[in-house]
Amino acid sequence: MPDYGGQYVVNETYRSSSDPEKDEFQKWLNGPISTGIRNSGGIRALVNPHTGKREFLVFYSDSSSSQNQNPWEDVINLSDGIVHYWGDAQAKHRPNPEDATGNGWVKEDYTQTYAQGKYSEAPPVLLFEQNQSGYVTFRGLCVITDLSIERHKDGDEIAVNYLIELAVLDVDAVSLEWVHRKSRTGVDIGGPEAWQNWISEGRIERYSIYKDSIRSKANQYPGGREADLLEDIRNRLDGPKKGEKLEYLIKFLLEQRPTFSDVVLTPTSGDKGVDLTGRIDILADAHLSGSDTSIIFKAQVKNTASSISGKELSRLASRVEDGEIGLFFAISHFTRSAQEENYSTYPVLLFSAADLVELLLQTDLVEGQQLGDEVVQEIESEV
Repeated sequence: MPDYGGQYVVNETYRSSSDPEKDEFQKWLNGPISTGIRNSGGIRALVNPHTGKREFLVFYSDSSSSQNQNPWEDVINLSDGIVHYWGDAQAKHRPNPEDATGNGWVKEDYTQTYAQGKYSEAPPVLLFEQNQSGYVTFRGLCVITDLSIERHKDGDEIAVNYLIELAVLDVDAVSLEWVHRKSRTGVDIGGPEAWQNWISEGRIERYSIYKDSIRSKANQYPGGREADLLEDIRNRLDGPKKGEKLEYLIKFLLEQRPTFSDVVLTPTSGDKGVDLTGRIDILADAHLSGSDTSIIFKAQVKNTASSISGKELSRLASRVEDGEIGLFFAISHFTRSAQEENYSTYPVLLFSAADLVELLLQTDLVEGQQLGDEVVQEIESEV
C-alpha cells in the first residue's frame, strides 16, 4: 500500500496542493478510498463505498487573510477543547440551512446518532484549519456536542446557518490506517483511546494545550485573520497610557463573561502588580442558599510585544492570597522558564496573545478583524 504519511498530529501543519506529489491533505485523507473528500471548502465526508454511510466528517475552517467568502468566525479553543464552527449555509439557502449539502449531513448525523446516544454509529469529525494559502493545520479529532440555528451577515444579506459545537478529544494524533480502514469497511478498530472511551461510555475527554503545561512561542500567537485583530489591538491601544488602555479592554471583556462580577480597575499608582480585581463564580448555574461559590481574582495586564518573564509572574503571585486566583493577560507570550515556574509554584492562569484574541472574538467588542470604534472611543475617554 502507498505511504500516505502515517498520521495527522494535532497542531502540525501539512501541505495542501493540487500537485498530488506535494499534497498531504486531500491525497492523504482519501488514500485508497474511492469515495473520499473532494476539492471543496467547508464540510466534507469520507463515505463507505459499500454502504454509503458517512464514516468521517471533515470540517475545514479557513482563517487565512485572503479568505473573503465567509464573514463569520469559527472559534477553535484548544485551551478548553471547544470549537464553535459555522456551517456552510449562505444567504441563498435562507430559511433552510440544511439545504447546504454539508449542513444537511451534519443535521442528519447529529439527530440520528449523536443526539440519540448511538455513539458507535456517529461519524467522528476531523478538524482542519487553513491560516495560510497552501497549508492546513490539523486541529484534532472531535465529536459534535450541540447544533443550533443562528443568523449572520452574508454580504448585505442575513443568512440562517447552523452553529455546530464540537468537543476536541484528548488525542495527540490520528492514524490514517484507522481512518482508511473505517472508511472502507465500517470496522472501527485501532482508533484513539479517547474516541473508544466516548463510543463505549459517552464520556468526553477533552483535549487541552495545557495538558503538557508548556506552550511554544508560536502556539501563543494567533494566525491568519486572527493575527489581524492582534495587530489592530496593538496599533489602536498604543501610545501614551497604553497599559491603561489594555486594562480597560480586559475589564470590558471580563464584564461580558457570565461568571465574572464586581470587576474593578485598581488605582494606576501603587497597584503593586494588580491591575484588576473581581470575583469568579465557579458554580454560576447552581442555586445554593448557604454557600458562596465564588472566588476572588487578581489580574495583571501587560501591553507589550516583549516576552513575559517569571519575575513578572512572581510579582502578581505575591499579591494573590490563600483562596484567591491570579490571571495574567498579555498581548505577547510567556517564556518557557516563566511557564515552568508558574505551573509548579503559582496559582496564576496565563492568557497569551492567542488566548486574548479568541476571547475577544466571542464578544461584541470586535467588528470584523478589529476592535469596535465605540469600544476604542470609550477606552480613550477613560484614560
